[in-house]
Amino acid sequence: MVSPSAKRRAIKMVVERGIGTTAEGCRALGLARSSYYRNSTVSPENQQLQGRIVDLSLEHPRYGYRRVSALMRRQGQPINPKRVQRVRRQKGLQVSRRQRKLRRTGLSTAQRRRAEKPNDVWSWDFVEDQTENGTRFRILTLIDEYTRECLAVHVDWSIRAVDVITVVEAAFERFGMPSHIRSDNGPEFIAYAIRDWLEQKQVKTIYITPGSPWENGHIESFHGKLQDECKRHA
Repeated sequence: MVSPSAKRRAIKMVVERGIGTTAEGCRALGLARSSYYRNSTVSPENQQLQGRIVDLSLEHPRYGYRRVSALMRRQGQPINPKRVQRVRRQKGLQVSRRQRKLRRTGLSTAQRRRAEKPNDVWSWDFVEDQTENGTRFRILTLIDEYTRECLAVHVDWSIRAVDVITVVEAAFERFGMPSHIRSDNGPEFIAYAIRDWLEQKQVKTIYITPGSPWENGHIESFHGKLQDECKRHA
């Protein structure tokens, strides 16, 4: 805990649970008692804004501060994302990034490259679902790993290699050409037509190790958020 607000919450919890007194908590955390008892000077307007940030964060627990900021802008409340981040931090509403460590077996042959700038590394993959009557469909997603921006979402009953090329070609024209594109070893991505087309475009391919989805973590995270959105609006 670094911020005074976080220390105040911890001391309040200690007192409420009968673990210790306010003085003991302040002494243990290095917080002056005058700071603990300091009255809030937040204006009613800021209190209302903070309340809205908290409400949206609780309503969408998987959203980070950028997505909460975007929601507020859509609702006609222009706000600096850094302010949203600060409020969420003070209220302890940050999205946890800790994940269970997975033991990897064998040597990975995938190129472990991190995106260093926009259009450095793109990722693409498929996610599948079904309609109420059981008919299955597929969604092709394409993101920029550096900006985390979604560049394309294509939905169809079936998606062939030629469809993938059409969708990605449109993204190239709109956003520019990436240096690398990362994918799994699905048949659409390793098809000769796609590999030859990418080679012609001088875009290098990065294939993850089979059965190692964590090597394409950005697109996997995006799929989780996409499915949450679809379920929420269903």
